[in-house]
Amino acid sequence: MKLRTMYIPLYAILFILCSIQDLNAQVGLSTANSRFEIGLDFGPMSFLGDLGGNRGRGGYGPKDNNLPVTNAIIGISASYYPAEWIGFRLSGNYGKMEGDDRLVKQKQPADTWEGSRKYRNLTFRSPLYEAYAAIEIYPTAFIGLKNGSGLPRFRPYGIVGFGVFKFKPQGLYKDPAGNESWIDLKPLRLEGQGMVETGIPEYSLVNYAIPMGVGIKYDITERVTFAVELIHRKTGSDYIDDVSNKFIDPALFDQYLTPTQATYAKYLANPSSFYPNSNPAYTPYRAGKKRGNPLKNDSYFSSTFRLTWKIGDVYADWFRNKNSMKCPQYF
Repeated sequence: MKLRTMYIPLYAILFILCSIQDLNAQVGLSTANSRFEIGLDFGPMSFLGDLGGNRGRGGYGPKDNNLPVTNAIIGISASYYPAEWIGFRLSGNYGKMEGDDRLVKQKQPADTWEGSRKYRNLTFRSPLYEAYAAIEIYPTAFIGLKNGSGLPRFRPYGIVGFGVFKFKPQGLYKDPAGNESWIDLKPLRLEGQGMVETGIPEYSLVNYAIPMGVGIKYDITERVTFAVELIHRKTGSDYIDDVSNKFIDPALFDQYLTPTQATYAKYLANPSSFYPNSNPAYTPYRAGKKRGNPLKNDSYFSSTFRLTWKIGDVYADWFRNKNSMKCPQYF
């Protein structure tokens, strides 16, 4: 992702902030009844990267989501609503990301799109620590408050923001006795990160994310609100799963790592070399052969349930309206 892409949400935030005053004046929405909300978020989260996937060419959409490695994400949020049609959110979340080539579904042995990933035999897991700021836009507020019918009980909204996240990928190592353990991958430089021979720089375990999504909010009471939302995060990293580029000469591990690390690295860079498959359609992976796709950064998405609590005077004018707590007649 080009650097200028990360500035798009910032430009959008600045533009909206500068436009609020004029827009309120034009459509007659009040900012006198601003309010705060705090919330709890919980739901399933899925990682979309170089590992795993389903039939056909690998991608970064829901098609390649593997349910067995879908995990939970949980978080807290605080929101400020200066007007009925817009909100500003700060959110912090914790979750877990996973990917596993063994889950790739393959129609038949000759399907090399699936086979090249399945017999690569890589697996990873990583914790996720995420914080972001976002804008919520409520289009139905313009309809209800313009014609005097009040806020609907159901309110769809869109959300876009900017944030940072921290990760720490680990790979599953199996020793000669068959014992399994999870090993930190970044120190092993599996694709030659930081090695003179490759020219590939080391990656950071902290990077930026751009959350974008939609949701629908329902007022259970005048103080308690329930929402469901789907948020996709584009990221600035292709190394969340520690896979991006090519296989390297395993002899380099002996030059740059300790003997113990080199043992881990030789296995985790290419587990299939320790467990060759019996299918002659696939040749052993070798130095210089494609290991991942460096043209697309990793991403992740969540489908979360939100329970929020309104703070302060919830009986402001835009909640007093007798129609505000009724089921909507419009969207």
